[in-house]
Amino acid sequence: MITFECASVKGFLDCASLAVSAGGSCAVLTETEFEKNLLLKVFAGLTRPDSGRMLLFGKEISSLSADELNGARKRIGIVQNNGGLISNLKVWENILLPVSYHSPLPQQGLDEKMINILDKIGYDDDITMLPGPLPEYKKRLAGFARAMLMEPDLIIYDSVFDGLSPDIRGKVMGTITEFQQEKEGRASLFLDMDEGLLDYIRADKVYMLKKGKFYERN
Repeated sequence: MITFECASVKGFLDCASLAVSAGGSCAVLTETEFEKNLLLKVFAGLTRPDSGRMLLFGKEISSLSADELNGARKRIGIVQNNGGLISNLKVWENILLPVSYHSPLPQQGLDEKMINILDKIGYDDDITMLPGPLPEYKKRLAGFARAMLMEPDLIIYDSVFDGLSPDIRGKVMGTITEFQQEKEGRASLFLDMDEGLLDYIRADKVYMLKKGKFYERN
């Protein structure tokens, strides 16, 4: 899925190596929010290494054309900590906007899938409202539905458990696990600064980012 081979980004990564395998679940813990946010851009192919190699779905990112890179990005879903919703679109419009351009399903089919995902993760607010009044964690829950509707091969979860009650957290983790298992080879990548994350996720690999390098925890 994503492989770093002695990848360096000036002022950030220093000959860093890591592997997120197909079908696996990986957690990466950073020391600062700045590091986490920049790492998210690197994983998504928005910031490229200055040296070394980064492979995205088995292809070296520097060799990809703009169209090929866009195609690879469509295979990645991102659930942002703040939800990443557009303020002047209703919640349901935010959720369906990306998939409406790419899915062959009719509108009714998309609506049913959206409601199913929202029910599973415990979203209980009006989806016809604008997202502004919603607490941040509910915007994030809407972001879950938006990412999952795209049926990506990899979802990156950006500090998604912040502020969740134990009940909602359990529903979210169950939905993540179920979603990953629905498609062979699908992977999950968790980014966070809180080691408490490891108490309630299932990760095959855990990396710590320190002073520009990844250290795998046993």
